[in-house]
Amino acid sequence: MYFFLGTLFSLMSFSAIAQNIHYFGSIKASKATIDNNEIGFDGIKNKVTITPLTTAGFSFDANLNDKFQALAQFIYLNNSTLGVDLLQLRYHIATDLVVRVGRQRLPLYLHSENIQIQALLPWITAPREVYGRAPIYSFSGLSLEKNFGDHLGIHLYGGDTKNDFVNGDVQYDTSISNLVGARLNFKAKDFNAFVNALRAEGQLNVQTDVTNPMPGAESTTVGFKQSFRLEGINSYSTGFQYRPKQFFVMSEYSVLSSRNAVLERTEDAYVSVGKEINERWIPVATFSTDLNIASHLSPTKTSTYAFNLNYRLDYNNILKAGFEHINYKERTVSTSVGPSSASSFTNGSPGGNFDIYSLMWAFVY
Repeated sequence: MYFFLGTLFSLMSFSAIAQNIHYFGSIKASKATIDNNEIGFDGIKNKVTITPLTTAGFSFDANLNDKFQALAQFIYLNNSTLGVDLLQLRYHIATDLVVRVGRQRLPLYLHSENIQIQALLPWITAPREVYGRAPIYSFSGLSLEKNFGDHLGIHLYGGDTKNDFVNGDVQYDTSISNLVGARLNFKAKDFNAFVNALRAEGQLNVQTDVTNPMPGAESTTVGFKQSFRLEGINSYSTGFQYRPKQFFVMSEYSVLSSRNAVLERTEDAYVSVGKEINERWIPVATFSTDLNIASHLSPTKTSTYAFNLNYRLDYNNILKAGFEHINYKERTVSTSVGPSSASSFTNGSPGGNFDIYSLMWAFVY
């Protein structure tokens, strides 16, 4: 925490002469109407929780010459340290052809490039069913981006990645290798769309603490770890955005599958509608849903009705207030440690549908 704040202060002091350094972050407060305070959905429980530095980081972008650019982006992690989010070298072979080497964004979604910068997102929380089922946003490797005129572009990429994320008392560690993908982009005036497909191989480690009641003795808690080989990972995503003047509508659809039953298939979609009012207010309504879940890892299905109101204080600061109604469809799946009704968002069954109320301040400089 203190290291990050010190670094942030140094960057603020240096920004007067280094205009290619940017810093961003957010502070969030949320409350869920889940009755059981032991149950948390996406880290949100039934008591108001204020999370300072919900997201935070800084980026550095430098022109080395007329052909080469270097980019580094660091983010604040849960253990109060800075982690490398992006670290890449860009080579502009021509005005319409760019090669990237290093750690770069995995181009799965409309908002892939800005996924860590809350001030640039229209939502308080990106639709979990699409963006959160497998929260892997970066990879290390090589990519090539080529534009064919003003309307069509292609993005080819390959490499590998290691990621980890925590839900409740469960930690997920992923190792993805032999990743190869392609994205096709289309632009026409107020409309843009994309189609993306990738394949890979992977390893998933799940770690948790399991409490075993011992007859005639106190319960004991032991660490439990499972490893799964995810062969034949395939991902497909597509989406569009239509933005005439101050109005916008956007939608995305994604499928993730493998040959392992632990993550056999997830199929998800959302649609969002918003409008900018007086260059200050931006109301956004979103419906997101799991269309199909065939997974021992995340057996539950959710549908989310969300509304958030963004208020732009100035060019760099924005306030967001939001409401989400979660339809929670429980399906218990037997595992080697017993029946499970938890998902990748919640550490247990919330007992039915519930609501989430959130307030956020987000900034980018």
